[in-house]
Amino acid sequence: MSAIAYAPSAVAELLLSKPDGQVLAQRRLDPTRAYWIGRESHCDFLIDAPSVSRRHALVYCANGRWMISDTGSLEGLETEAGPIRSTQLSSDRWVEIGGCYLWLAGGFREAPAWVDAVPTPASPDGERPAAMVRLAMEAIPLESDDPPAAPAELLVVSDDRGRVHLCADLQPLLAARASGAARLTIGRATEVDLQIAHPSVDPLHCVLVRGAEKWSLVDAGCKDGIHHDGKRWYRKRLEQGICLPIGRFLVGIQKLARIAPAAQAGGLLGDEPSAQRRPGVTRPSAFLDGN
Repeated sequence: MSAIAYAPSAVAELLLSKPDGQVLAQRRLDPTRAYWIGRESHCDFLIDAPSVSRRHALVYCANGRWMISDTGSLEGLETEAGPIRSTQLSSDRWVEIGGCYLWLAGGFREAPAWVDAVPTPASPDGERPAAMVRLAMEAIPLESDDPPAAPAELLVVSDDRGRVHLCADLQPLLAARASGAARLTIGRATEVDLQIAHPSVDPLHCVLVRGAEKWSLVDAGCKDGIHHDGKRWYRKRLEQGICLPIGRFLVGIQKLARIAPAAQAGGLLGDEPSAQRRPGVTRPSAFLDGN
């Protein structure tokens, strides 16, 4: 891996231009964020054309490569080689959306090679140790009249047997003060943000990205796709209660919020006698058992 290729000074800018070369928009990109392209006013790059979907495409960085992925648009992405669902952007590789051209200036001169993950060996009996998650109600005394905090959101990753392998707080991603949308790249390679080391997962499988109010999974060109209700999706919102497949694993969003106290609200695991409980509110708490 080249240290020059990963130099922080390798700044990339995304340009939106007309076919005659007139630049309509230009923006410096943060490699830790993602950028929406579309007709909706919340998009980072707005293209007001009838052939452009509200959220048409997503631009993001993965392992030194600036990628663009179609997010379920009607017209798709056009390149010199024809229509495509996901591709790399550079000064030599452009994408046409709604009669406008998107291309990249700057960035890493040579992106590092993908380092594919080696799956963790299974135990002799073919089973791997499971990490289980449990939810309980935790009593929280109210020290002031401050309004309840905003709901916390957890990313939960489980396998096809229902065993939970990861429970991660997404709030730090939202709290980061940077341009663009919060995002996590997901795949089997060691360079992605969330690595799932399993043969059923592509090296770069998908992107978890924040929209105006909700998280979505965006297909990053994976071979098996993202399926829900018998349909393939190039962008699917992670609504409460929806779990989406990534290879043999499932991902979902669990919201944790302060709620009004119940009449017989219990402490954490019910270890506090009801007569000793102080007035307050309750919220679900998530914690892991085992490894």
